[in-house]
Amino acid sequence: MSKRSKRDTQGGKPQFPRPDKLATLHIDTDNERFVFTTKDMIQNQLRRDGPKIRRSFDLVARDDIAACSAVFGLAAGLCVRHLPRFDDNGYKATVSRLLSSAMSTYLASIEVARHGYRRQYGMLARSLIETIATVIAIAIRPTALEQFHAGTLQSTKCVGWAKEALEPLGLYYGMLSNQFVHIGPVHAAFEPIRRYTLEDEALSFIMSSMRGNVWMLFLTAELVFHDEIGNCRYWG
Repeated sequence: MSKRSKRDTQGGKPQFPRPDKLATLHIDTDNERFVFTTKDMIQNQLRRDGPKIRRSFDLVARDDIAACSAVFGLAAGLCVRHLPRFDDNGYKATVSRLLSSAMSTYLASIEVARHGYRRQYGMLARSLIETIATVIAIAIRPTALEQFHAGTLQSTKCVGWAKEALEPLGLYYGMLSNQFVHIGPVHAAFEPIRRYTLEDEALSFIMSSMRGNVWMLFLTAELVFHDEIGNCRYWG
């Protein structure tokens, strides 16, 4: 993204970066301004702008993050028993590793959102839902585990099977695919990376989907390990 030169209120000279930092310079005659890019744009985003955006997210999302973290801990607790069985291709060891991967994707989606990448958050959310669907398919289809380890289980087909157990999953996956993953007109919109405010249009979707995503993580973990739980919340 290009950076524009700044003028002070007294009509002073444009402020340019040092010559060794300048990457490109363009004269915008329509708006009577200079537009330049610098060689340190990535460093500036990571070290200067990124932390400011992250702090703004943490401020407005504090309560939602706390609520999601409590549910996340419950889901993680159901998986830890079988995670150390790295060479075990059995049902519970396999789905535990898949759920662990899904949890990492969930955390990654939050980190992406924290740094201002709103649409990219949706891409990772879709990956998370596809992993959850694969776990559910393995849980409800007798041949799915064998197909998974043989490399013949198509994760996209798992979405159709998974919605038999969790009906909203199919519609949600389709929305994430169409709005965030499949390239279309919305991807041509100019979406600057900026700080969050309570009026941010994307914020309400991010917060509600974060809550829904972690709930589906817990719901799926409970389905997989229902026989190890004394009192299931959602599965009889």
